[in-house]
Amino acid sequence: MAYMQRVRLTKDSNLDDDTTWRYKLPAVGKFTAFEMVINCNRHIQRTAHLTVQTLLEQVARIELLAGGAKALMSLTGLQLDAMNYWDFKRPNARRYRQEEHTDNINHLFLMGGRDLYDLDYGWDMSKLGETYLEYTYNLQEGTDEYFEADDHDVSLYGWRWMGPGEPSFQGYFRSRQIAAWTTVASAIKTIAIPVGNYVRRVAVQSKTRARTIGSAFSGLEIRANEGEFSPVVVKSPMAWVMSEVQAYGLHNVCGGIDYAVDGQISDVPTFFSYITDMQVSTYGTLALVVTPYGFITLPPRIRENAMTGTEAVFSQKGYGFQKCLRIGFDHEESGYDLLDARQLGSLDLICTAANADRAVAAFVQDVVKY
Repeated sequence: MAYMQRVRLTKDSNLDDDTTWRYKLPAVGKFTAFEMVINCNRHIQRTAHLTVQTLLEQVARIELLAGGAKALMSLTGLQLDAMNYWDFKRPNARRYRQEEHTDNINHLFLMGGRDLYDLDYGWDMSKLGETYLEYTYNLQEGTDEYFEADDHDVSLYGWRWMGPGEPSFQGYFRSRQIAAWTTVASAIKTIAIPVGNYVRRVAVQSKTRARTIGSAFSGLEIRANEGEFSPVVVKSPMAWVMSEVQAYGLHNVCGGIDYAVDGQISDVPTFFSYITDMQVSTYGTLALVVTPYGFITLPPRIRENAMTGTEAVFSQKGYGFQKCLRIGFDHEESGYDLLDARQLGSLDLICTAANADRAVAAFVQDVVKY
């Protein structure tokens, strides 16, 4: 009987800064996912109260490349984190901290199927051919509010079916960013979605600091065959991401340990586009008081009132993880609700801008058969 093995493939330490780390994946084996654990120390204790740098924001691209060029996956760190949130229905394990020389850790999963124990979809390495994982990043080594590359480690694990009776995968899920642009007020942007396969997810991301998804987009539409029909129309991004918490059973809480700068109003990470609650408490002392200062509108902030500075433990509850919105055809495990784009002449994502000068992106996931 087949069993699942989480096997460590490699660990590399003290990685150079501002580069691409490359690793050749096994030539055989059936993997449901490759798991990256990225660990890097912060450079110095936080001093800039309106500057927030998370580790994943420094990850420009994580890719799986077959034959050196064919992209099986190509996403930024934040986009992959959002994909995993939709995969597992909860945020990935992470450690966020802004104290000097303390570690920041992120777990990311390059999923080939629906979950870690998928029997139908995954990475069949013997069918993919020579495949590499590429991790592109810039930690801004030596800059005060960033990270230390000489304390930068990557561990890579594979979730592999082993033993007799291992499954025969039908295919894999391909995830790629297909567009990135800056909005023009009230302008309509049309993005071609690749056809020929089943489409599982279409997503957009608001990348501008302290701006919600709704600040970037006033409406979204999936349009087939140049307007013949529209399977999905989104009128309110906020209502859309709120409703999916119930539709998918999402766990919408995430947090960390930040540093409240002396007597200042300090930003904390924006894990959600729309934050409904934020809890804050001091770490390591009872004498100081740190309170939420803002989260109803972005950015979320905390305030330290004793003029001494202290670490603060915080948690956020909200909607629209990593300021990403999913249009999902992925609710049914059987694939019953997949969008069949095999016979379509065209499939477009129509994005209507709400405001100008918002940095945004679009990414998709489709099903590729072996």
